[in-house]
Amino acid sequence: MKSWLKTLLGRFREPKWRHGKLSTLLTLGFVTVCVLLNIAVASLEEEYGWTKDMSFNGYATTGKETERLLAQVDTKVELYLLYQNGDEDVQLLQVLKRYASICDHVEVILTDINKNPGILTRFVGDEETAVAADSVVVYCPATDRYQVLDYNDFLSLGYDINTGTFVQDGLAYEKRLTEAIVYVSRENLPTAGFLQGHGELSMDALAVLTGFMEGNSIQCTEVNLLAGDSLENIDILFITGLQKDLTPAELEELNMFAQNGGSIFITRDYTDPLEETPNYLALLRSYGVVPMDGVVVAGKEDAGSYYGDEPIWLLPYMNEMDMLLPLTLNGYDVLLMPASSAFETPGETGDASLSVGTVLRTGPNAYLRNLEDTTLSIERQPDDPAGEFSLAIYAHRMHYNGNISRLFALGNSATITDEFMYQSTYVEEFLTVLFGEMIPQSNVSLNVMSKSAFHPALMAGDHAFGVVVLVGLPLLVLICALWVLLPRYNR
Repeated sequence: MKSWLKTLLGRFREPKWRHGKLSTLLTLGFVTVCVLLNIAVASLEEEYGWTKDMSFNGYATTGKETERLLAQVDTKVELYLLYQNGDEDVQLLQVLKRYASICDHVEVILTDINKNPGILTRFVGDEETAVAADSVVVYCPATDRYQVLDYNDFLSLGYDINTGTFVQDGLAYEKRLTEAIVYVSRENLPTAGFLQGHGELSMDALAVLTGFMEGNSIQCTEVNLLAGDSLENIDILFITGLQKDLTPAELEELNMFAQNGGSIFITRDYTDPLEETPNYLALLRSYGVVPMDGVVVAGKEDAGSYYGDEPIWLLPYMNEMDMLLPLTLNGYDVLLMPASSAFETPGETGDASLSVGTVLRTGPNAYLRNLEDTTLSIERQPDDPAGEFSLAIYAHRMHYNGNISRLFALGNSATITDEFMYQSTYVEEFLTVLFGEMIPQSNVSLNVMSKSAFHPALMAGDHAFGVVVLVGLPLLVLICALWVLLPRYNR
């Protein structure tokens, strides 16, 4: 053994090995080790997603909320990334692979629509989202439910106050993908019904609200009791801007819906009729909610209770309630209510089964202006009711059968239906808390923020780093050169 090893080492000392074959052998060995190491690292990345996201906005990074929700997914979810002519969205692919590495039930499937055109008919988009290249289809075979996400879905909008327009300012990869995965994989989704047939807001007018709800795993559907629709599978019923009264039969159906534990969400604008809707008012009064005539105007003395120089654009105060604590403690308490109506401030009901309280309120110097009088002005008149008014009320009632029904009344529809409100105020956080209270089984708790879409520009305070880079590096090179050259110069 020793002689064999001695012979082998002796051969390696020969010039032809030392200068030729040995170098080749070592090079091949080094290349082989590098290839194997690369394969091993790639496999570990596919399995565990160890790559560090060094992008300025962390677009491929997922937060703890996403990881918590994915840990609850117990059925297979397929993410189809559609592309064409071999040109897939590399950035989006990285994000999808991160989801697959976090959750064993998530599978990423690259699909060339030229080679597999049938996928365009298997999954159908809607009026706003088309199944095309660079879109993602999130599909759950167990529920046979899917969502199509395209390029526009992954961009969030922000309001540019200088131009008065919405601009792209954020990446919503994580937010939209996490919402879609939770939506398609949940076995039973709560359902929200939107009452129609009485001049209410149409589903098109409610698109922003329903989009938010569907993103948070709540199904939305029209309900027309006059046409024979049923409330049997509805968890929460929306009555938004009713213009014509309920029939006695409809009122009875709504009372039965409440007795079975259903929740009712009402929005009322100052232009909605009062005297012409006695049955509707009876429903509200049964929960201690009494609408008031006129539009609410903030008192000029109540600084901070209205927006800019527009006292009719209210910034309501949130009352101290347990369900609102997550908002008030974290500063998520800014809402906007333009041209709002009001409700009488609830007092003692004398009914032990009913609890009712103010959620949103004005400042102490607000007043109600009836724009039907001859002045046609929002300036305060001598006979205008003044004081603090309730802008939103929450009530819940315990019924004889043990069920609890809930009602929320909001004095302004635009607060939850206008896209500007979702971009500039905390209406999403407010609705999340509210739905969590009114639909306990919904588990609406998705709190994933969008990432910045554009690299932040250098500001005036950022010049220090630039000076270090521009001056420090050449100076370091000069010092190193002097350190090497000066000893030689002195020889």
